[in-house]
Amino acid sequence: MTIGIISNTKFKNYLEEIQKYITSLKHKCLVLNGGKNFIDDCELLVRAIQKGKVTRGITIDDYGTVPFMYIAKTSGIVVAQIADEHSAHMTCAHNNATVLSFGGEISTLHQMKNMINAFINSVYEGERHKVRIEMLDILMENQ
Repeated sequence: MTIGIISNTKFKNYLEEIQKYITSLKHKCLVLNGGKNFIDDCELLVRAIQKGKVTRGITIDDYGTVPFMYIAKTSGIVVAQIADEHSAHMTCAHNNATVLSFGGEISTLHQMKNMINAFINSVYEGERHKVRIEMLDILMENQ
């Protein structure tokens, strides 16, 4: 699995540690911080997912809100703003989330690693949750 990751400048140290952690789990990690600002980086992550360059994404800013709001407006990508391991697992298993949005002011680096582990090891359960995902897709198309 290839994980795309971005962070604002304040949490660059978290990004570096998470990159090492993902690599230690035998997954590829692609840092996509290359835009003019954090919103540009969010767009780089969205495009990387859409083009199949990354399987899943991780964002880190102060509270997880900015990337969540930006990426959530993208049809076909489900993003979750989370702060616990159970949510990391469930949002992937039930909602087919492909992006986790972390707040460095909310979660510690240790907690983020645990949530990433739960996220990476979760699989979308499909059928019984598919109706909800299709409803979200329809809502996005009608905007």
